[in-house]
Amino acid sequence: MTTTTARRLPPGPDSPAAQQLAAFERDPFGCVEEMRRRYGDLFTLRLGGLGNEDLVDVEHNGAWVFLTRPHQLRVMYGSDGSTSGALANKLFFGTEEESVGYIDGALHRRRRAQLHPAFSGGRDYAAIVAAAVDDHVARWPRGKTLDLFRALQALTGDIIVEVVCGAMAPADKAELSRLLPPMEDATNGREEILAADRVIREFVDRRLPGHLERCTEQGREDVFAALLRHAAEGDEALTDEVVRDEVFSLLYTGFSTTANTLAWTFLHVLHDERVRGELERELGDRFRARPLNAAGFRDLDYAEATITEALRLHPVSALNGVRMVTAPLPLDGHLIPPGTVLVHCAHLLQRDPACYPDPLVFRPERFAGTTADPYLFGAFGGGARTCVGRGYARAVMRMILALVLSSVNLEAVEQIPPAGRQGIFMAPARTLCRVEER
Repeated sequence: MTTTTARRLPPGPDSPAAQQLAAFERDPFGCVEEMRRRYGDLFTLRLGGLGNEDLVDVEHNGAWVFLTRPHQLRVMYGSDGSTSGALANKLFFGTEEESVGYIDGALHRRRRAQLHPAFSGGRDYAAIVAAAVDDHVARWPRGKTLDLFRALQALTGDIIVEVVCGAMAPADKAELSRLLPPMEDATNGREEILAADRVIREFVDRRLPGHLERCTEQGREDVFAALLRHAAEGDEALTDEVVRDEVFSLLYTGFSTTANTLAWTFLHVLHDERVRGELERELGDRFRARPLNAAGFRDLDYAEATITEALRLHPVSALNGVRMVTAPLPLDGHLIPPGTVLVHCAHLLQRDPACYPDPLVFRPERFAGTTADPYLFGAFGGGARTCVGRGYARAVMRMILALVLSSVNLEAVEQIPPAGRQGIFMAPARTLCRVEER
């Protein structure tokens, strides 16, 4: 049977909402694959507030409509006047905060403009990335197995902490890096993840006083200080609480999704001698010398295509872009009622043979020398709310891939695993590899 709420919503299961949410949380990708087989390219799941009802108070009818075709995304991203990304994100992440992901309109545009200089991909972070890679790779055990995902979490955590909070004392930065991984750990339950969230916010909150002055004394500017400077110059929306939440959000997303995608990228490279050979030919030996700058990484077309292909095949969530409908919205013969959440489901779209031939084959050449169509590729969301850190993430992942492959030999010790939930996002369930000297 299917739901027919006033003939407005697309079809979906009629099982209790709690049962639907449990199935989705147990195996998000498997769940949406089954829904598409049963109901087609547009379907409805009753997911409520994703279990966040006790954390966020947003009027919501509990229906999540999954979009899996390019023309549906054009409707979703072309309907800013009748949808809200802020309300949907508050449900998704379970927060009432006012950082960039949870605000709309002119305020959202202003905040993105404030963050753009640091995360557009134009700022040169090569020295930071190279120093972190050198430090971490030197400590990877030679001749032994390494949990690559955990190692990449530690590496990307150190990098984003340096970018966002670089003027903090070294001990504070080390502690902040240590606090991040519990947010994305399959062994932690909901309460442990929420506790880790609180600890990080409190840690940042205690370091608000004096941070701007420390940056001035050191003659440097990190993202934390840039936000505080905008507040000092009269942006009343940037209260201390908002700055704290913004810093937390940047730290969390900057380490988690980057590590997840890099883990998939390395696994595919290690299992495909052809792809590895193409990368090694492109890299040569130019990244073994120091110092390095961002310009040296910009012509890595095959490395960029390899990362894009990993993002295509392995998006970090089944919910890659979310919008809450705020006025009745026509879509494929349905009239979607207010309170419904529209979902850009990149996992289904990007594995559709109508969009990508042989979609389950890892083939970086799909993206070599081309720009991905935003309605066929949505790893960073889409429309006006495309991830503000997209440029940063791409640049840093390209650098890490190049530097690690130039520093050590990694060898796979098991097959590429299925995806598994790590906190909010999805990552490889297992990532053991062997580390050898080059």
